[in-house]
Amino acid sequence: MRRKLTILLSPLAFCVVASAALLPETIGHWQRGQAGPADVPDPSVWQEYGLQESEKTPYSDAGKSFNLTAYRFSDATGAMAAFDQLRPADAKSVQLMGMTAQNEKLQLVAAGNFIFVAEGYRLAGEELSHLFATAPRYARSPLPTLPKYLPPGDLPNSERYITGPVSLARFAPAISPSTAAFRFSSEGVVANYGSDDNPTTLVIFSYPTMEMARDRIKAFSQIPGAVVKRSGPLVAMTLGAPNPDDAEKLLALVKYSADVTVPHQMPGLKDNPANLLWNILILCGILIALCLASGLMFGGMRILFRRSGPGGDENEMISLHLTGKP
Repeated sequence: MRRKLTILLSPLAFCVVASAALLPETIGHWQRGQAGPADVPDPSVWQEYGLQESEKTPYSDAGKSFNLTAYRFSDATGAMAAFDQLRPADAKSVQLMGMTAQNEKLQLVAAGNFIFVAEGYRLAGEELSHLFATAPRYARSPLPTLPKYLPPGDLPNSERYITGPVSLARFAPAISPSTAAFRFSSEGVVANYGSDDNPTTLVIFSYPTMEMARDRIKAFSQIPGAVVKRSGPLVAMTLGAPNPDDAEKLLALVKYSADVTVPHQMPGLKDNPANLLWNILILCGILIALCLASGLMFGGMRILFRRSGPGGDENEMISLHLTGKP
């Protein structure tokens, strides 16, 4: 059966309602209420991120209640990018599951191609595991490594991810789409440094090859007020820096490092000396048991033939009793 999607567009909200529920009927003792459409904070950008479905549902238990919102994206990159934009400035990262951030009001969890937002309650690890286990069309895919090249700063949660012209215009409007050259499958990340009153914007773009990044240096250098640097397939630039020295200091922290994965064999049971010795003992026991069984079988067959045969056993040993005779 083909699923029916209803898409509601308005200047204030972008809601996607699907025929299949994104949230389960129960989460532990919490019971699901009437589901409704979920608001999207930035409709055009989240469309570019690959938003496919969303749902907001209240849950209640023993007079208590909280709201839970689910967003499903086409891949993990879109979910990560939306998580960065959705995360409040005062949210703290928590080692719980995937990417988790929370403040006094919200708890945001992004893993795979899903984002869950809990309002008024903090989901525990078991409850989150249940959510992701029951999420329809949940898919895991590698996250982009570009954000790891952002230097640590004093303006937390200012990171934004760029996947196309729409997010570029939202988070780095000084850069034109032709300069970023998304036709080369480029992606970017933005973060602010310094102070809220006069921040310095650092933008890093990643390209498939070093040659592509080298070719884009000239175009980025023509942006007014930009200080540009290339490191491997990365092109980094500062915008709005108070002075050139601050820009150079910030750019010096952007250093590309290639990740080389060397295939190796994972150790197994056969590589464990104790397991090898145990298997040897088992083999010895089996051989001893086979020897005893074959000996008993052979002896039993001789006795059986000796009793049942008319002339006795033709292989019976003959003793001459020559002891003591000259």
